[in-house]
Amino acid sequence: MNTFKKWSSTVLASTLIMTMLPVQQPVFAQEQQTEQAFNPGAATTVKQNASPFNADFEDGTLQGWVPRIGSEKLTVTQQAAHQGTYSMLVTNRERSYYGPSLPMKGLLKPNTTYNISVYVRLTEKPAADQTIQLTAYKKNGAESWNMLDKVTIPKDEWQQWHNITATFQYSDNPQELNLFIETPYVSEDAVDTLSFYVDDVKIEEAGELAIETDIASLQDLYQNEFPIGAAVYRWQLEGAYGQLLSKHFNSLTATYEMKPKFVSPSKGVYDFQASDEYVQFAEQHNMGLRGHALLWHIDAAEWMFKDDQGNPASRDLLLSRIQNYVDTVMKRYKGKIYAWDVVNEAIADSNGDANGLRKSPFYELIGPDYVEKTFEFARAADPDAKLYYNEYFTEVPEKREHMYQLVKRLKDKGLIDGVGLQSHYNLESPPIAEIEKTINLFAGLGLDIQITELDVDSGIPFGEKLPQDVAVKQAYRYKELFDLYQKHSDVISSVTLWGLQDEKSYNNQAFLFDSALQSKPAYWGLADASSLPVLTNRAVTLSGTPNIKAPKQDAVWNKAVATALKGNTGAGAAVFRTLWDNNNLYVLIDVQDTTKNSQDKVELFVDLNNGKTPVYEADDRHITITRAGTATGAQPHTYHVRQVASGYQVEVSIPWADAPALLSREIGLDVRVTDAGAGGTNAHQMLYWNDRTLSQHSDTSKYGVIQLANMPKSAKALQGTVTIDGEKEAKWNKVAPFQVMPLNPGGGAFAEARAMWSGQDLYLFIDVNDPNIITNATDPWDQDSVEIFLDENHQRTPFYQYDDAQFRISADNVATFAGSASPGRLQSAVKKTAKGYQVEAKIRLQSLTPKAGDVIGFELQVNDNQGNNNKSTAKWNDLTNDSWKNTSQYGIVTFSK
Repeated sequence: MNTFKKWSSTVLASTLIMTMLPVQQPVFAQEQQTEQAFNPGAATTVKQNASPFNADFEDGTLQGWVPRIGSEKLTVTQQAAHQGTYSMLVTNRERSYYGPSLPMKGLLKPNTTYNISVYVRLTEKPAADQTIQLTAYKKNGAESWNMLDKVTIPKDEWQQWHNITATFQYSDNPQELNLFIETPYVSEDAVDTLSFYVDDVKIEEAGELAIETDIASLQDLYQNEFPIGAAVYRWQLEGAYGQLLSKHFNSLTATYEMKPKFVSPSKGVYDFQASDEYVQFAEQHNMGLRGHALLWHIDAAEWMFKDDQGNPASRDLLLSRIQNYVDTVMKRYKGKIYAWDVVNEAIADSNGDANGLRKSPFYELIGPDYVEKTFEFARAADPDAKLYYNEYFTEVPEKREHMYQLVKRLKDKGLIDGVGLQSHYNLESPPIAEIEKTINLFAGLGLDIQITELDVDSGIPFGEKLPQDVAVKQAYRYKELFDLYQKHSDVISSVTLWGLQDEKSYNNQAFLFDSALQSKPAYWGLADASSLPVLTNRAVTLSGTPNIKAPKQDAVWNKAVATALKGNTGAGAAVFRTLWDNNNLYVLIDVQDTTKNSQDKVELFVDLNNGKTPVYEADDRHITITRAGTATGAQPHTYHVRQVASGYQVEVSIPWADAPALLSREIGLDVRVTDAGAGGTNAHQMLYWNDRTLSQHSDTSKYGVIQLANMPKSAKALQGTVTIDGEKEAKWNKVAPFQVMPLNPGGGAFAEARAMWSGQDLYLFIDVNDPNIITNATDPWDQDSVEIFLDENHQRTPFYQYDDAQFRISADNVATFAGSASPGRLQSAVKKTAKGYQVEAKIRLQSLTPKAGDVIGFELQVNDNQGNNNKSTAKWNDLTNDSWKNTSQYGIVTFSK
């Protein structure tokens, strides 16, 4: 199963400087959708310049177009034309990527935005709607394919011409740069013989860029909290880019040009031209300048690693070279660069040394003290400069702990002033709570904190249109991040974004301004969040029938997805859960509020047909239940108020009335909790789920949405411990087994599994029936193996959150990892048997210490390589092949005594 590789590439793209292939943006649980168009900033009109390319085929030639693969047939024809007489006919295609190619290197200038327009038409009526797209191909060492835009042609409109428009820009010097016209890629083997016409291809400069001068400056918005910075290239210091930079930002970082590879490309050679330009720009615009970075294993001055004879440098030689480099650079810019990332990314994601250090050339040639030595050199070179250690994935507990111990040692020796938290995030994760935990941890050491490389990956590659719902969701993500940074502005001295505007394919439109330098909703999330549309949160409702009148909470509620409310922090905290059966929708609201007041209340708002109307309809319900037990909108037998140590619980059953419950049905829902306070303190503070305007009592259009789903399979983990040796101890016989069965009709390997737990450790025993064990395949997912998937917060999302993990253990006991999984969390043993093999594993949970009754999302998979390119997969609950990226179909494991 070719899955681990795909996930790993996605993770790396969020943190490393590399090209990102297009990915599909997932939508569903916690998906958020806009309810209206958003355009608070005025669009800028630009002057159109002369076209560098115009192909109308009227001269009877292909005008620069060539076959991409070679077997396609491109002909100039009079059979059809958008305008004039001729067009280009594309036939003899065999795959989606067969088609015309236009070489653009030499035709288009770097760092210039172009508008592309192409007209296409089909040659005959297809059996189904067809999609044709424009793809930019770039080869610069690595290859990348970036879908710019596409058009879907309804089958009944096959005789009409359809326009594809896109914008394009590149900023490097690629070996090859081509424009492809193709159909969407499905697989290498998928046959696609669609023929089509192409006409009136125009590529023209978008014109001179102009920034919005009448919007608030970011540096002014946060002048009382911290400087706002941007990491940029040299070309972004000029023209409209420089204007945008100086208007909004008062801190500056060089993206690449101040790294050793560029500053000292060879022995005895220093190139300070780029660095000097950054210094000059910062001084001219009264900006602080961060130095990034003195030592990094990727963009290192690689000449340092060899002596004059070409042999690996000795420890002393490499240390002397590092000291000379640090001394030369820092003294040149003493008083001009106030902060330095002295060492960058020294902690490994996995497979580091005992202290988590990455086994880089510096580590191998010098030893683990190379980090400390570099900080010693930096402190001596410029005692007044602030020195930082800079790192990514600082929210991963295992990596965070290694980083904590490293900087603590440096702090104890007076060698470090702060930490740089890179903060490459996506729309969903890491959660704010985990980010705050990281901030508090390092602030507790007395270290300054700088956010050094912030971006929020939209999941939509540069060049593709950013959907409005994704753009607004990105805006809310930026808002919650900056709200957190403001909360901790006493320990955060700077926030830097890892880019000025959307322009690089690897960052997936991650910034506040678009490629035309216009403000995105992300900017307005910081400048004026009230201008943003309300989003539609989504949650899953599993089937189940609780006893709402029971003195204690029914155990079935533990299997329901818990969703937190938000709002005024003075109102405490609350979560709600939902279940359903054929008769009722059930809602449990758990309110943490130890100060009793008779006016404390819970309100439920239900839109049974999910009509999302601005006024109430007949199916809409508004139910109010006070802490004291009185209610409006609900009969006494349909609700129950339960006092608990942490506050109170409200359970409600809501009849379906004339609308039957159906699987996948969507219901509009919102929840409000009012804390009336005590003695006038925090009076009437309110929490809510979805509608931040608090208009739920009259308007259903801003409700969240819950979707009805079946309760998945469940298993129990029995409390206890075992020795991890691959042997089946007698204790395992006390645990009820669960079966992992083949998905393929033809059968294949299957397994019987059992689970135990103790503290934060989950134990598993998996007895695999697979008499023909094959583990010599190149890719680990193609080897006989078991895969263990964990969703610790049981949110059942169609995307991986920060707590989600994938552990793969081969029949040879070779482990591989994805998500939050890591070698430090796993201990495993494998024993071969007459019928297959037994896997015994202990996995350390990272986000919870369970107690009896708690649950996690859990899935188990058996990969069976049957030889001759035949493979089989067995699963427990999730019948898809998406467990590596989607937790919504996992089963449930309950921790029991």
